[in-house]
Parts: sequence; structure tokens; C-alpha cells
Amino acid sequence: VLARRQSLLIMGASGSGKSSVLRTIAGIWYGASGQLERPAANNLMFLPQRPYMIEGTLREQLLYPHPLHGVSDDELRAAVTQVNLADVFDRVDGDLDRVLDWTNVLSLGEQQRVAFARLFLRLPKFAFLDEATSALDEDNQCHLYGLLRASGIGYISVGHRTTLVPHHDRLLTLDRSGSWELKACEESGFTP
Repeated sequence: VLARRQSLLIMGASGSGKSSVLRTIAGIWYGASGQLERPAANNLMFLPQRPYMIEGTLREQLLYPHPLHGVSDDELRAAVTQVNLADVFDRVDGDLDRVLDWTNVLSLGEQQRVAFARLFLRLPKFAFLDEATSALDEDNQCHLYGLLRASGIGYISVGHRTTLVPHHDRLLTLDRSGSWELKACEESGFTP
């Protein structure tokens, strides 16, 4: 059982089923059977390793996939600044309504920070992060997970870096054989 404001990190070798577990819990993969209880889909948000970048304005990019009515330009700018992406405003001359080819304008690390800005603007009850910081340096990864922890959003992450461990409450380690181990992160033996 994972409650709101709690976190779980799923680690294991490639091919051990980490992303499959995450997708099953998120409700976007049905390749298994059993019983699963989770909040309603409108209270969840999924951050993949490669975020989807829409064709549109910077404003639309930040509000994807659910346009939030009543979000001010100041709130959008604050979210972008919060995720260390303020220099994106230089690329649009400060214009939130400028249309660019965001997939080619932003690096993968910048796209991952856009996904976190979306998350902090929406504030769902629960987030699923599938290698969502893999293209970021450790300082930005630490900063974003610190913001995530402080936000009160519960989250489950899939990742390979042991530097993710301190940002989670529990660690689920999967093995290709199908075996698994669940423990508190402070008992994991990993140190950043």
C-alpha cells in the first residue's frame, strides 16, 4: 500500500519488468491479472522518459494534456523558472503564445523539465515517472525530486541511478527471474 505523499522507486536490470509494473499500476497496460486499487485517472499523471511535445505555443506546451483554465502567465513563468528552464523564454522573446517546433528546439533534458513544469502546474494526487530524469544532470534531478517531495504528490519512479534512492520512501528491486524485494530506502544500502 502506497498512500498519498509517499514514494516508491522501482529498480532492476533491463528486461526485469520495471516499466511494465509502472504501466500496469498507471492503468495503461493490461498484460497482467489481479486486483489493483488506485485513484481515479484524472488524479494521476504519467511522465515518460521522452515527454510528448505538442505542436503549439509555449503556453499550450506547458498546459498539455489538460488545459487549465485560470492559470495566469505569472504562474506559467513561475513553473518554468521553478524547473530551471527560464532560458526558454529567450527563445520565444518572452512570448508564451509563440509557436515553435518544440521537439527540435528543446533538448531531451529540457523536455523532461517541461514535463515537471506540467506536473507542478496540475498537481495530481499521484505521479508515475518512467526514467523521467534520465537526460538530466544529477543537480537538476535532485532539485526536481526535492520539489516533487515538497509538493505533496505521491509518486512511483522507475530508474537506474542509485542517486534516486534518497528521494523515495521505499525501494522495489526486480529480478529477471520474477523475484522481487521491497524495503525501506534507508535499508537499501545505496548511498548517493
